[in-house]
Amino acid sequence: MLEEIKVILDGNQSITGEVKDNLLELITIFNNMFKDVSLETLKDRLKSLKIKRESMYLAKLPCEYKPFNNEIVINVGRFEECDAKHWLMHALLGIITAKDSYYGFNNSENTFIALNEGYTEILTNNLVGDVDNNFFTNEIIITNLIGKVIGENVLYEAYFSNDSEKLLKAMVEAEEK
Repeated sequence: MLEEIKVILDGNQSITGEVKDNLLELITIFNNMFKDVSLETLKDRLKSLKIKRESMYLAKLPCEYKPFNNEIVINVGRFEECDAKHWLMHALLGIITAKDSYYGFNNSENTFIALNEGYTEILTNNLVGDVDNNFFTNEIIITNLIGKVIGENVLYEAYFSNDSEKLLKAMVEAEEK
């Protein structure tokens, strides 16, 4: 699987060799920890992935994935002062779980955006470590609390299957208890 991903990355002329190497390293870390997660969406999106630099006025985070146009947007001013590995992993999780114009268990209406970012950040922290200046502290706290109520397995399954309905159903069931 990783060899196939390397071939796909090598075929993308929009990404520099250094970034390809960094992405492959992070994909390997992810794949070693989450062997049961499909990488089919990742393989498809890596073919046309672009990396774009933006000003601090257009990109508030150091790095984020925009699924609607398959771009990783980098705020150069913030990216240079942060843990690039952490932020690139955060973006990579977006690519792995992308569906249409959203990723994870968020949906096209952005109903679960805060919960989605909190869970993405929790996964990122588990994969490559936490950062000092975390933009998602409140989202992480809320996500952890919701995970305790509905179950960590529900968050995991909903996130990696793009199933916001599963998440909503679990919340309703928890409320009824």
